[in-house]
Amino acid sequence: MDEKGAPPSGLDTTSDLENGNDQKLDPRIAEAQYEGKPTQQQLNTLRRVPGSIPIVAYLICVVEFCERASYYGVQPLISNFVNRPLPRDGNGWGAPPKGDQQTPGALGMGTAKANAVTQSFSMLAYALPMVFGWMADAKTGRYRIICWGVAVFGVAHALMVAAGAKDLLANGIAKVPYFISLYMLAVGAAMFKPNVSPLLLDQVTTTLPKVVKLPDNEDVIEDPESTTERVMLWFYLMINVGGFMGVATSYSEKYVGWWLAFLIPMLLYMPLPFLLWFLYSRLTIHPPGGSDLPHVFELIGICIHRGGFRRIGRKGFWDLGKPSNIAAAGLTDHFHTKWDDQFVEDVRRTFQATGIFCFFPIQYINDNGLGAAASFLSTMLETNGVPNDVIQNFNSLSIIAFAPILNYGLYPILRKYKIHYGPIARITTGLAMSSLGGAGYAILNSYAYKLSPCGKYGSSDCEIGTGVAPISIWWLAIPFAIGGISELFVNVPAYGLAYSRAPVNMRGLVSALNLLNTAVAYAIGLACSSIVTDPHLTWDFGGPAIAGGVLTVIFYFLFRHIDREEYVLAQAREQEPGVEVEGAVTKNEEMNGEAGCKVMDVV
Repeated sequence: MDEKGAPPSGLDTTSDLENGNDQKLDPRIAEAQYEGKPTQQQLNTLRRVPGSIPIVAYLICVVEFCERASYYGVQPLISNFVNRPLPRDGNGWGAPPKGDQQTPGALGMGTAKANAVTQSFSMLAYALPMVFGWMADAKTGRYRIICWGVAVFGVAHALMVAAGAKDLLANGIAKVPYFISLYMLAVGAAMFKPNVSPLLLDQVTTTLPKVVKLPDNEDVIEDPESTTERVMLWFYLMINVGGFMGVATSYSEKYVGWWLAFLIPMLLYMPLPFLLWFLYSRLTIHPPGGSDLPHVFELIGICIHRGGFRRIGRKGFWDLGKPSNIAAAGLTDHFHTKWDDQFVEDVRRTFQATGIFCFFPIQYINDNGLGAAASFLSTMLETNGVPNDVIQNFNSLSIIAFAPILNYGLYPILRKYKIHYGPIARITTGLAMSSLGGAGYAILNSYAYKLSPCGKYGSSDCEIGTGVAPISIWWLAIPFAIGGISELFVNVPAYGLAYSRAPVNMRGLVSALNLLNTAVAYAIGLACSSIVTDPHLTWDFGGPAIAGGVLTVIFYFLFRHIDREEYVLAQAREQEPGVEVEGAVTKNEEMNGEAGCKVMDVV
């Protein structure tokens, strides 16, 4: 990461300073020759619009919907299934008697173990992508490992339906097939998740800014950032349409039982194999090129050897590994490089993106609560027949409602008035909103403790009176909704940063690095299992909210300069004379869109 406030090394800023413009150009733009290349003046003055999005990109969003619907159909059920015992006088399938305030249950293992299972499941789903993202880059390709993940998903769902059998629940042995299926589901998700968003962005044909003329003769810039923003908003919208399927499974556990709650996710999963088969011949599929990760380690070694550990993070550190810099210093015999200067720039940008991702765990904790704290809070409030875990679906509902407003309202208006609302500004907005949501949880939990007949033990197995505070569970929808909207400002730009700032053969791995920070949030929740319980829940929400507010300010001042860089999705680079570039995509490689187009010729 460059020094705070210092221009990222390798960017061409000379012409910018001469023209009084503070927007930095990526060298791929400064040097590339292609049809419609904008001049510096056009980059500064013309309105920006998103480019066309191929139909296959929308179909990949449907694939994501099916996978997330099956995943999020299961995930909200874990806490109740593990935490609560079978309800008294229930139907035997896990549902309580009608009109009763009891919560559905099965295993009766308590809040601490339920929190541990919930967090370990999600932690695996977001940590294992590091393995499968690298594997896709280096060995299998993205499409193949996605298919493997879907196969694992199928077996997991079948086992989970079996775990909802009445006899297994009654005999207390449902935990065996349930836990096997649950962790298989985590592995399948880890195969799928780090590779589907890079596969989607592989289909985007607007990779460099270019000038186009609209039907009304207005000249505009077809902008990669706007295109990525639009397609990823659709992608994230479909994630949360899938996530909203948790409403159906929550009502099923409450009124029917676990067998139906587990069957619905399997039915939502079933179109996946057919969709992937249909898409195979229509996708742009980049074969594995061998991971660039070994070259990254070699590059870091050269930079440290030449500059020492003190130069790490300082301006010019990465320049020491550029072949042109090594040649100028007369060290070509000493340091043999298998990359070009642009690869070094990509690695620098990748490490910069990784620094950005390090701030995301606090957003996730404030969005969803520390560990299973939000789920435990919901058990302290009046439900009046509403399943307690259905309320968390307001997170997805807020995203479904707000994503089109951003896609076709706020962002086009900002582009119309040439207001650049860059990824760092958007992420800062999201971090601030999630902190407000965390404060909302803390306030609500404080009142629940105050008004509950059980006092500060309201989420425990308390049977005093109704066992709940006289507060409607619908109040909990407010912090869930605020957290959901914050995701649109944080996670959507993150997908684009992970793809655009990574070397070509590290995109799966860098996407996994983005997901890893969610795993860190779950690991923190898992480590805090012993305190994510009564009587500590108010501070479980309040502490992260305070930390999130402080980190939001730090984040903005560390990374605000990135919003002055030009955003590109360059797909290829030519080999420099005399430099061996392994795994580079050739400039004539054909991309498969609606009609097909060539990859931009980028130096």
